[in-house]
Amino acid sequence: MDDTNSLIEQRRAKLKALEAKGVFPFKNKFTPGETCAAARGHYVEGREVAVAGRITAHRDMGKSMFIDVRDQSGRIQVYAQKNVIGDEQFGIFTHLDLGDFVGVKGTLFITKTGEISIKLASFTILAKSLRPPPGKWHGLEDTEVRYRQRYLDLIANLDVKDVMLKRSAIIREIRDFLQTRGYVEVETPMMQAIPGGAAAQPFKTQHNALGCEFYLRIALELYLKRLLVGGMDKVFEIGRNFRNEGLSRKHNPEFTMLEAYQAYGDYETMMETVETLITTVAQKVLGTLVIEHNQDAAVESAIQHALQELDAVSTHMTGTLLKSADADTAAAFVKEAGNARMALVAAQQEIGKKPASELAKAAITVVLAAIGTVGLHKVNLSTGNKSVEDVLASAAARFDSVVAALEKISTPKIINLAGPWKRAKYKDLIREKAGADWFDISSAERRQRAHDLGAEIGKDYEDFEVTGAVFEKLIEPTLIQPTFVTHLPKELVPLAKLTPDDPTTVEVFECCINGQEISPGYTEQNDPIEQRERLEHQAGGEQHKLDEDFLVALEHGMPPAGGIGIGIDRLCMMLLGQESIRDVILFPQLKPK
Repeated sequence: MDDTNSLIEQRRAKLKALEAKGVFPFKNKFTPGETCAAARGHYVEGREVAVAGRITAHRDMGKSMFIDVRDQSGRIQVYAQKNVIGDEQFGIFTHLDLGDFVGVKGTLFITKTGEISIKLASFTILAKSLRPPPGKWHGLEDTEVRYRQRYLDLIANLDVKDVMLKRSAIIREIRDFLQTRGYVEVETPMMQAIPGGAAAQPFKTQHNALGCEFYLRIALELYLKRLLVGGMDKVFEIGRNFRNEGLSRKHNPEFTMLEAYQAYGDYETMMETVETLITTVAQKVLGTLVIEHNQDAAVESAIQHALQELDAVSTHMTGTLLKSADADTAAAFVKEAGNARMALVAAQQEIGKKPASELAKAAITVVLAAIGTVGLHKVNLSTGNKSVEDVLASAAARFDSVVAALEKISTPKIINLAGPWKRAKYKDLIREKAGADWFDISSAERRQRAHDLGAEIGKDYEDFEVTGAVFEKLIEPTLIQPTFVTHLPKELVPLAKLTPDDPTTVEVFECCINGQEISPGYTEQNDPIEQRERLEHQAGGEQHKLDEDFLVALEHGMPPAGGIGIGIDRLCMMLLGQESIRDVILFPQLKPK
């Protein structure tokens, strides 16, 4: 902190020195003629250029200086010579720091090292950075600082900026795709008297002028369907939804959704729409349908967890083993644990240099040899001490989660979006995982089996929710390649039509990619009587939760239609290889300091 304060004082002193020379950085103007990338890309020796950007590198060579100027498009090197710009201007140039904004004019040339550069003729200081840049441009690694001060993250980590720019391009291509197909983009209310279209906890707000409570919307659906009633046959909206629920790597309380509705369509129509939309966007933005996810962060976390467990178990066991095991095997264990630690630390240093899958495989071998079933079986107890045996068994069990986490990363994660995408019925997937007789046994037996399988079952869960928990815990995370899961239980989706040949399910799909739902789609319910019954059941007798205006709208007649929702944040995670939703949102929700 003292060093930072000292640097800030130095920069403020430079600002005052500039002002004393009649240079006022924050009052200056400059209009660049082209971007840095354009200047580099259209090289003609001696061509005059004018570019502007932030200084990201500074090399003082006495009577000359090199700086790197970077704008959104990229960087270009600038060469300043004292005998060209004059003593006074060169003196001002020496007051520039990393992070300052500058406009430069000059001519293009190629240095002796072969780099396209600008030979400086004149410059204008456009902003003085009064704080030093993060990490002197070597990257910003503190995750919380990255999210809270995203502007620093964008400055220091060019790959982060690339992700955010590609997110913008993805949204632009989605709009273009839908508009080309005749969809009309609309805007519907964010503040709603009744939050409908999903089962979620809303945020409340107060409208002072109207003197009543409103809710931030939890879904776009019901207002878009009103537009189908009004005769707008193809509509879509890209907007924010708000759900007052948990935070996780897949969930942010404020998130961006696309919803689109097509009159005279159905869930089959919308499956084609989703598949074609995503493949078209991927091809246009990424230039490929094969996406490999970077797993460096995951392997870093797994190895760090392995080190923590190794240290804890080694400390706990060493004294016990020296007393209860023969000296040779106890000493061998201590040595093996030490070697494992060194190997894991060495693996950490290779992250980003070697494939994450390769590092994970090596870490598994190290862990098993030192602590897991292999290593612990080498220990010969000198006595039949049950308590010590229990310590050994407990140590091995602790490393099950370590090995499991590493195994998930031990193969490259590659998603292939090339069609046709797999389609599978919800019930068939459940039977494959939970038993062919799942839907034939009693609800009590289903609950017990789900528990035995490791699904998290709430005590108040209804029967369909127990099945849903099995799907979410044991099936959805395995659906890495694009899969349409169809015909979900009717209780899960009250706004869709029943399946004609199985009235326990609805004509619905969930498009799952990368182990999470990317897009649901329905054959929309347009029978006002059936819709009222199902919404009343969902409301549980609380009439104030019914959107009566929506039901009245349906009674005026809505055409049969297909509808989809696509979580833009999750789509970007999948397409851009990001493992956390916070890494595709510029300013994710955080608790205020």
